[in-house]
Amino acid sequence: MRLMISCWLPGPDWLRIRSPMRSKFPRILSPLLVLLITVAHAYSQTATFSGRVTDSTTGLGLPDVAVVAVGNQTGSRVALTNAQGDYTLVMGTNTNITLRAYRKGFVFNPVFFGITSIGGPIIGSHPRNFSGTSSPILIFLQAPVLLTEDNSLQALALDSVLMTRDPFPLVNANYFDTDKRTRIKLLVVDFDLFSGETLSMISVQGIDNSTITHNFPVEDVRTIPGTPWLTQLTIRAPEGIATPNVLTISVTARAQTSNAVTVRLQ
Repeated sequence: MRLMISCWLPGPDWLRIRSPMRSKFPRILSPLLVLLITVAHAYSQTATFSGRVTDSTTGLGLPDVAVVAVGNQTGSRVALTNAQGDYTLVMGTNTNITLRAYRKGFVFNPVFFGITSIGGPIIGSHPRNFSGTSSPILIFLQAPVLLTEDNSLQALALDSVLMTRDPFPLVNANYFDTDKRTRIKLLVVDFDLFSGETLSMISVQGIDNSTITHNFPVEDVRTIPGTPWLTQLTIRAPEGIATPNVLTISVTARAQTSNAVTVRLQ
């Protein structure tokens, strides 16, 4: 088995001016759903990532940094750093894993860390430290990360009205609106709107079982109070789609496209 490791360091072309924007959306996602991302299982072949996230100015550990990993077979997982800036993430069977740190108002070095295995799954311990610099104005443009069910590429998602998990009905008679198409809430790490941006800059596409591409209209995006690294994105089920169906969904914003996740419609 051979491992290939890549590490991206900051560069000026990755920077963009950012202005803080106060959230306009008071409603939040159920805290019970947030707890689901911390659930861990024992895998037969695992890779453990651990390290410390520090402040580049003081050298002290940075708490409440979301370190997010995306595996090509077991989806995404998040760990928050403790008071000393330490974190540990255990990933299941994957041949490619990318890792990055996120905390609002900070940029991190390295921008991300990637590891690929040729000839077998990634296993063993992989230490990786990050250094953060406080920067409320400058940020690195990166793709949003969609959260998944544990050890799965299935999206961590809810019906926005009934708060039920998938499979989702294509239409929902319980909606008060005349448009009865189901609204789905996705959970996203490292994503919010800049000042002056609107929902029109976000596109969500899904490819169905017949490889037909469908656009999911975006209706709402909001950071969850008390969990500033986590955003909920509400999308509307598209018209003209056959059911039952499994769609592979991704989110694109500012020419950056997220990891792909699956959503089931019935």
